[in-house]
Amino acid sequence: MSAASSPGSSAPKAPLLNLLEGMALTALFQALPTYAGAALILKLAHSSTLPMSIIGFVVPASIIHVLMISAIGPRYPQLLKQAYAANFYDATLGLADKIFRWRTQPEGSLQLLGSTAMLALLSTAVLAMG
Repeated sequence: MSAASSPGSSAPKAPLLNLLEGMALTALFQALPTYAGAALILKLAHSSTLPMSIIGFVVPASIIHVLMISAIGPRYPQLLKQAYAANFYDATLGLADKIFRWRTQPEGSLQLLGSTAMLALLSTAVLAMG
């Protein structure tokens, strides 16, 4: 994506807006698929480990994940390189550019591919069981 396609990419955006964008992208592309997959595995195994609803597990777990990654990720980017996507928190990038840069990196592509395959297989298995 060029700078012409995203007019806001040259000037940094407000820190709070940038943080909220980064947190939303982290939740959508990293946390939700992980915890939805975990919930599907528990459902598939007929586990009684989840006393609450699936939504009651996935949403709080995702929120905690996002808060922790947003706080710790910038301090230890090498340690959390699989969980912290620095592009999501880059104030000079527009929303579309953040997604594009993450998606075109090898780590982002592998995360997206793994999440898609895992959720498709688990969803099919859970639905087949009734």
